Order: sequence, then C-alpha cells, then structure tokens
Amino acid sequence: MRSYITPLALLVGSLFLPAVEANTQLAVSTTASNTPQLQITYPSAIRVGQAVQDGLTQLPLYNQPTKNEAVAIYWLGASLLDIKNTAALEATRQQVLQQLATMGEQIDNGNYIAKLSKLAQFLRTIKLGQRINQPLDLDLIRITDAYNPVIDGDFLLVLPPRPTTVTVVGAVAQTGEQPWQSRASSKDYINQAGLLDNAENSFVWIIQPDGNAIKQPIAYWNYQAQDIAPGAILFVEFSELFADHAKLNNNIIELLKNRAL
Repeated sequence: MRSYITPLALLVGSLFLPAVEANTQLAVSTTASNTPQLQITYPSAIRVGQAVQDGLTQLPLYNQPTKNEAVAIYWLGASLLDIKNTAALEATRQQVLQQLATMGEQIDNGNYIAKLSKLAQFLRTIKLGQRINQPLDLDLIRITDAYNPVIDGDFLLVLPPRPTTVTVVGAVAQTGEQPWQSRASSKDYINQAGLLDNAENSFVWIIQPDGNAIKQPIAYWNYQAQDIAPGAILFVEFSELFADHAKLNNNIIELLKNRAL
C-alpha cells in the first residue's frame, strides 16, 4: 500500500523542528582586543565554513596587503566565539575577581595584593565567548563534515596574524607578555615572571591558542617537555587556597580556554 503524507501533516510536523533565530550576526576581526573590522548579517543560520570563508574574503587585512606582501592567518589561534550566550562565563569571571579581592584582604600584604591586582586586571579585560571547539582551517572544514556544523546567533570570528609573545599569569610576580622563543621551556618563562609564595611549582597549565589546556609536569622528578605555541598562555596555579576558593584555579582555566587572541 502506498503511503502519502498530507501537506497538513508536514505543517504540523514542522512545528516540532528546532527553532532558528531570525538572523545570524558575525563580527570579524584580526584581534579580540580591537573593535571588529567587519560586521556581516545573515537572514538565517549558516555553517561554520561559510562564516570562515566570508570573513577571510571580506576582512581588509587579508585582501589589501601592504607592500604587496600577503598576511598569513595564524590558524592555530583562529577562533569562533558565541558572544551572545556568555552569562555563565561572565558569572565565572565575576566570581574569580571577587575571590582574588578576598584573597588579598585575607593575606593583608600590600605587595601581594598589587600582584593579584595585575592578574585581576588581565582577567577583567580579556574578551570572552563560548568557543566553538574545532579547527577553523578551511581545508579541514571542507573534508570533515563534523567541522562544518550549522550555527545561529551572535558570533565573533577572530582571524589573527601570528603572535610574537606568550603570556604568563596566575600565582606569579609579573603577570604579562614575554617574547616567544622557539627553544624556551615553560620553566624559562615562569622563572622570568617569578613565583609567588603560594604558587604551585610541580606543574603548569599551558593554554594553547586554540583553547586546548595542557597540564605539564615541570618538577625535576616528573618533568615532561611540552611545545609552547606563539600566543599561548601559561597559568601557574595557586597551591594554597582558602576553603571558599577551592574552584578558583579551575575557574581561571575555564576563562582562559574561552578567550580569543
């Protein structure tokens, strides 16, 4: 027996399909720290591949090179962030900032408070968004269906040039950037930054530019070598935390994983 689906049945069935927003907003930039150079509005949902292709095609830096020299995208640091659904991340940021302030008050040491303030200032100013955790290299997207999902909402696409620094944060005396060196180890960068008295010294977190967080053992008895890419962040945990700060380290790592270059 032949089966037919009536137009009414199709209409009723469509009511149970996932709702898609009226339009999709895509901001495109070469760095999250500056105002996006490009804003694109789509009438409906799009695929990741289209977002990357359109950004690459229209972003001025990659289409108007100076001195006839093409600027190469640093694909390891490219990121696509959902900048609409950030309430959880912003709540985590506020919790971290409050915990750092409380820690300073409880320790009551002016020099230590000043160092915590530098960390707080860094975390306060980074651009946050829910990272779409996947490679954004168009060649990979074209051959891997899983890397080309449908997205809708408000997004920031960052297509950066290759950085020349790494950043060291956490329980260190000097929060901030250092020149990236091809043969430098995490211990080299940490030694230059200096450790606070309550710094964890047996391992360090390396948050690579693609958001991948790697826990690297660095003590003499457990040391394991690890490459550090340009644009990476090294996070030194606080080893001694007050009871109500137990999640401080994990919360900071979560913020760093969802930060764009």
